[in-house]
Amino acid sequence: MHSPWQKTSWKSRSLAFPVIFFVLVSCVITAGCLEQVIIPVFTPSAHTHLADNEGNLSVFFLDVGQGDSTLFVIDGKTILIDAGEIDRGDRVVSDVKKLGLTRIDLLVATHPHSDHIGGMEKVLAAFPVGRVLDSGLPSTSSIYEHFLRIIEKNNISYQVAEQGQVIDVDPALHILVLSPPAQRSGEDLNNNSVVLRISYKTIDFLMTGDLGGEGEEALFKSGYPLDAEILKVGHHGSFSSTSSSFLARVHPESAIISAGVDNPYGHPHQQTLDRLQAAGVTVYRTDFDGTIMVRSDGLSYSVNTESDDQTIWTTVLPSRQTTIIETTTALPVFTLLTMTIPPVPANLTLPVSGVTLPQIGNASSVYISATRFDAPGDDRVNLNNEWVQLTNRGDGPVLLAGWTLTDTTGLQPYVFPAFILVPGSSVTVCTGSGMMNDTVLFMGKNEPLWGNNGDMAILKDSGGNIIDKKS
Repeated sequence: MHSPWQKTSWKSRSLAFPVIFFVLVSCVITAGCLEQVIIPVFTPSAHTHLADNEGNLSVFFLDVGQGDSTLFVIDGKTILIDAGEIDRGDRVVSDVKKLGLTRIDLLVATHPHSDHIGGMEKVLAAFPVGRVLDSGLPSTSSIYEHFLRIIEKNNISYQVAEQGQVIDVDPALHILVLSPPAQRSGEDLNNNSVVLRISYKTIDFLMTGDLGGEGEEALFKSGYPLDAEILKVGHHGSFSSTSSSFLARVHPESAIISAGVDNPYGHPHQQTLDRLQAAGVTVYRTDFDGTIMVRSDGLSYSVNTESDDQTIWTTVLPSRQTTIIETTTALPVFTLLTMTIPPVPANLTLPVSGVTLPQIGNASSVYISATRFDAPGDDRVNLNNEWVQLTNRGDGPVLLAGWTLTDTTGLQPYVFPAFILVPGSSVTVCTGSGMMNDTVLFMGKNEPLWGNNGDMAILKDSGGNIIDKKS
């Protein structure tokens, strides 16, 4: 019924990348801007997407009947998103314990409906919880009020989710809050669900809670990245969610629907299933498949289901004490081929020169890793001690041409030249002037940009989509 082991879109990507790179380099050489270059040549590999994936990230879409509960585990760190209905709390606790886990580092309540938070009381009683992320929407539900009282009684750190936040759980994960916006979308609890985009290198998960069509439209307008390989389908597959335009924007390869067997709502609705099929998405359902496990090494992912493979509960999860060097086992998606022309530094830096360059690489693997807004001494004579550092945590190069970096005002954007940020490397963007190289870029400004008493660096791609923010 399923074909979970192949990610067909990678074939088209791997064929497109060398073409784009050769066009880029040809244009630059023709313009006389470059005499030496290393050209990344992307090659499809039959081994990249094997089912036998023993990566560090394991994600369990738990079978909690007509409700939602998803567990992320990476190097012993845990994120539990929702906990099903009241009568499913014990099942969630049992499943987590079966995996040998003893703590929840981040507990997320997407919205205060009982099929999402009903089991939270049992979870909070069974495990120490490091932090709670909540939609913060007012609700007179006794279940929700009791949930908040337990958090307060146990002195658990409580945070209200807001669009644009980056949640820190483990350095390997980039967790971006896409919803709810600061100005809530009316009073509908579903459309104000906490929506998270969780990225592990080049693999992205979009966790949508019970987001409906209105909420999806709001995400379109936000400018944040929505693309993801794995989509947790909103509102249990209701026809009011997962529109064709939303699917076109997310472009998922696999979709997970959490619904109960013979539930009274008829979830998932046929209209949603038809849209997913038309988009070429492989669908997994907890009502058919039981608990669904996705495992990833950051380059690929595999999918196993409880109905087909009970060994998902005996999966050996990397512990907090274990350090695994993934590069020793992960097969690359690309190789670097040095042409006969002399080599240059690993990060290839080219002037844009008015030429429109294509976007290359997975933009979501780039993040703002460090900032210094207040330079020591007099900022006006020490401009290059104001800086923002970007890092590529992914496994492929990313072209930054046309990207912008601004402060909160957005009035003086720095536009990146054709700088290729290679995997595992960083580049520091200084406010003043200097000779750019493979590790440093310069804005060329004559006066300080960043506010000494606090500011925010905002990184956008060439299409104006927000890639990251850091204050």
